[in-house]
Amino acid sequence: MRYDLAKLGIEKDLQYECITTTLSRDGVKNAGAFSFIYLGDDRVHCHIFEGSKTLKNILDTNEYVVNITQDPLVFTYATLDCLGDEYYTTDSDIAIIKDTQAYIIVDVENIKIRTPENFPIKGDSSIYFIDGKIREVVVNDETAQAYNRGMSGLIEGLVNFGRYKIVDDAKRKEYMDRLIENQRVIEKVSDEKTKKAMADLRAEYEKN
Repeated sequence: MRYDLAKLGIEKDLQYECITTTLSRDGVKNAGAFSFIYLGDDRVHCHIFEGSKTLKNILDTNEYVVNITQDPLVFTYATLDCLGDEYYTTDSDIAIIKDTQAYIIVDVENIKIRTPENFPIKGDSSIYFIDGKIREVVVNDETAQAYNRGMSGLIEGLVNFGRYKIVDDAKRKEYMDRLIENQRVIEKVSDEKTKKAMADLRAEYEKN
């Protein structure tokens, strides 16, 4: 089955930040802030480092939910592993964030274990590459848009640009280093317009 995720601001092969919710074998709900990639039609992908509750639940149940939200508290508490029961719906057979703008239920179809040698974060933990098939897409708010973190990096670069001309050399290097790192992220996760905007911005930085 084909799904049109464009209405959620989701483009094929780009990476979006979301809240992944899962249910343990014992029925305990869990949330984690992870990214996912839409592969087209009804296919999605995510990768998760070993050791998280989210990964354990996915391995046990072969399903997860992608919650489309930009609620700062939900992102923070999910990351800190302290999202309370009051943030979930009352469903007992699935974990869904209450009042989430939209959500995607995913059935896991294939899992591969990789080493993190090609990732910016190096370590001993393996990475699980998880391919899945969309079971259902529910839109509760027609204005729902998935969050792509490239925009945050671009905005940071724009904010710092006005300061870049007037600070000392040490601070200029700090701003440039942050710009370069944000550009690296944008090249990996963002659309062509955001990539061009960042490239144009960097060119202006380098003139000064």
